[in-house]
Amino acid sequence: MLWMTAAMFVVLIIILFIGTPISLGLGFLGMAGIMVFLSPNLLSQLSLITYTQATSITTLMIPLFILMAELLANSDVAADMFDTIARKLKRLPGNLAISSVVASAIFSAVCGSAPATAATIGTISIPSMINNGYDPKLAAGIQAAGGTLGILIPPSITFIMFGIITETSIVELFMAGIIPGILLAILLIAYVLFVIKFFPNAIDVSRIVPSKVSESNERDLRRHDMASILPIMALILVVLGLLYSGIVTATESAAVGSIGALVLVILRKRLTRTCISRTLLNTTKNSCMILFMMFGGLVFAFFLSAYGLPQELAEVVIDISPNRWVTFVAVMIVLLILGCFLEPVGILLITMPFIFPTLTSMGFDPIWLGVTSTVACCIGMITPPVGMNLFVLKGAVPGLTLETVIKGAVPTVLVLALGLVILSVFPILSTWLPSTM
Repeated sequence: MLWMTAAMFVVLIIILFIGTPISLGLGFLGMAGIMVFLSPNLLSQLSLITYTQATSITTLMIPLFILMAELLANSDVAADMFDTIARKLKRLPGNLAISSVVASAIFSAVCGSAPATAATIGTISIPSMINNGYDPKLAAGIQAAGGTLGILIPPSITFIMFGIITETSIVELFMAGIIPGILLAILLIAYVLFVIKFFPNAIDVSRIVPSKVSESNERDLRRHDMASILPIMALILVVLGLLYSGIVTATESAAVGSIGALVLVILRKRLTRTCISRTLLNTTKNSCMILFMMFGGLVFAFFLSAYGLPQELAEVVIDISPNRWVTFVAVMIVLLILGCFLEPVGILLITMPFIFPTLTSMGFDPIWLGVTSTVACCIGMITPPVGMNLFVLKGAVPGLTLETVIKGAVPTVLVLALGLVILSVFPILSTWLPSTM
């Protein structure tokens, strides 16, 4: 059984290495396994499996949450939010870098995607920091790390896929991501304060642009700030509050969030033709991409389940592993490595059919595993030299070199790794909030 597992991973790596999309690679491997090791007659069940999942009410939340994020991303709401946060934190050292983290955390709560969070906030925050004398490495590194909060703070597309793949409660996963997301944001802010304290050259204070707001405009500016930040916070609280209270399902909360985002954009008079076209196009593209990946993963998971491979692998690992924590650490390392090359959704589709049954049979909490696995993927997304968020920022911010982004990201990798260790040692940080529901 072990030889077959190893062979499948080798074949899958080869398929992905030659440039085959994950959805096609997983689907091809699953269909080939069914025909060779099981029975070609089982192929007739694949259409029913994929159709059932595609028409599931749970799957509907994916395009709805993406629609909510795209509406806000394409309407310049994020730019107003960053400017407001920066003004409110202007008395803090490194206020623009801290504002970058805070804005990323808030935008994550309406986005659900790490690359989208990094690009949306990064195009605003990084030029602002550089123009105010911040070291470009610090600016790029802190935004790359802040962007990863997009797959941890709910609503998270990664949590939705984890719940679908492992049949874990998506609502509980959403609640479990709140405290870890806040923890990682606090650690990143602490890193900024540490750099400012012990490496004062990280900011050229002579280049800081002073605020030029007259007293007569102070009241208007305060009113503008309230209008910029309060509606977004209200939208976040409504969506998460409805989920926590159990009044609505996760899919219904996604619908509420999408309608709320649309109303917010209309009231701000930002619903332009360009905003509508970009929102619909990006929502369609991203939703289809995730659905195709899901279909490939379902075919692969069906083969594994029908063959009984995950259960056999779990028994073997339990027998040979000296300690369950050794197995857990090994799994986290694998996820970190894969995170350098693949999107989190793809990583979960490839690994969870094997990993999840093994770790849960060892006594690990499924919700906690969802959080730690997601954080490991977060770290992989900014790990040089091929972390996805590094290239996203390099392409999104004109004049920013990949070398600068990589050098800035290295220290933040260690910061997020510290967060993963804390969450691993103290599972209650992930499991307490869901347990109160």
